Amino acid sequence: MKLFKSILLTLSFSTLSYAQVVTPAWEEEYQFEAVADQADGGTVSIDITNKGVDIAECIQKAKSQALFTIIFKGYPKTNNASGSVALADMSFYAQKTDFFKGYLGSTTGGLVFVNKAQTNMSKPSSKLDKKTIQSTTTVYVMKAKLREDLEKQGIIKSVGSLSESLGFMPTILIVPSDNWMTAKGFTKTVETDLGAQKIYDYQSAITGSTMGIYNSLENFLRNPLSKGFEVKSYTDIMTQIATAKAENMQRKVEESEFDLMARTANAQIWIKVDLVETKISGGTETQYTLSLSGIDPLLARSVINGNPQTIVTSSDNYMRLLETTVNSAIDNFIPEVVNYFSNREKNGLDGEIEFRVDEGSSVNFNTDFDGDVLAVWIDDFVGKNANKSSSVGASTSTLRGYKVTIPTKKTNKRTGKIETNDMEKYARDVQRDLAPLGLTIDVRRQGLGKVVVYISK
Repeated sequence: MKLFKSILLTLSFSTLSYAQVVTPAWEEEYQFEAVADQADGGTVSIDITNKGVDIAECIQKAKSQALFTIIFKGYPKTNNASGSVALADMSFYAQKTDFFKGYLGSTTGGLVFVNKAQTNMSKPSSKLDKKTIQSTTTVYVMKAKLREDLEKQGIIKSVGSLSESLGFMPTILIVPSDNWMTAKGFTKTVETDLGAQKIYDYQSAITGSTMGIYNSLENFLRNPLSKGFEVKSYTDIMTQIATAKAENMQRKVEESEFDLMARTANAQIWIKVDLVETKISGGTETQYTLSLSGIDPLLARSVINGNPQTIVTSSDNYMRLLETTVNSAIDNFIPEVVNYFSNREKNGLDGEIEFRVDEGSSVNFNTDFDGDVLAVWIDDFVGKNANKSSSVGASTSTLRGYKVTIPTKKTNKRTGKIETNDMEKYARDVQRDLAPLGLTIDVRRQGLGKVVVYISK
């Protein structure tokens, strides 16, 4: 009897040791290509070329592989489909493997967002060996709804969770791109005390007939963006811009057009909209290429470069096609905004602080205060309130500048509460540190990413 049990145990262990490990379909080798953006603006069709024992298996695998592609790989632009960034970093798959093994193959999980899947007859199947064929399946995925579902489950970060971590709802400013403004003749270069500046006449552009299409694009953008952002455009802040310009003239303050708009709009990200219209096929068709770029006004540079989206039309339905294109562009753009701000929250805010001693003042940066010159006091306080800092530009007896990275959050010393931080609050902290020296200090913001501290005595 004991011998019989021993034989059974040996057989059992032998069977387990030879059990095959089943590889999930999305971890198999396959090729993918975006085919087209669908009319609803939230669905994309993707061609998946894979292997299976028959057509049915190829189609079933392709559904999960298309979902995996959208979530973790992203895909490049093609003639009829816009490119897309991945919804999540590939490293996240290793952290949530168990979840995705259930989600990607479940008819109550990710497969809910597959509209349909069918063999692409223009790409014939081929037999690789007696047991394997290769086939191409066109899979239609409701990409926007897939993203929303993963956000609701807390698997990927949403605009809502971004707002929660930031402590406020991010504000987006919509404006025409520099290229579009220049192409339409609403740009000029003028000499100022700050050097040669490009001036963009947004008011004339937005109210003029040659930019009429911009107003429609702005309306198309507002709807999807307003679900997670406070949305502004130049038309919303025209009056404030005029008032700010008048105040600058009265105070004899020089401020660049960019800084003036950044300070007035007080938006965390700008969307610059570019539209290029080209006549083709002897003038019977028109091609429209739409591009969205994200500008961080703190850094005064582009930080998100959306893929250009192109449509071709020979009829008057171009506005409907543009709306669909805008929806597709925004569906790609929002995850990039979320990722950008998430990284900025982690790494800190970059900015500049400049100290100027007023003319006629009885002190300068070489003046001694309790054994240290003023420049040393400022070096210490700038570094104390920043994650990191470094001098920038020429340092003179009356001018010093620093590049700083400051925390995105700070503790209010009076209330003890955690609140958002910015360059002006940072400068106020430095101002309070310098108060015991008995100096007169005036803090002025330039745009969002720079403050100037005027010192006198």
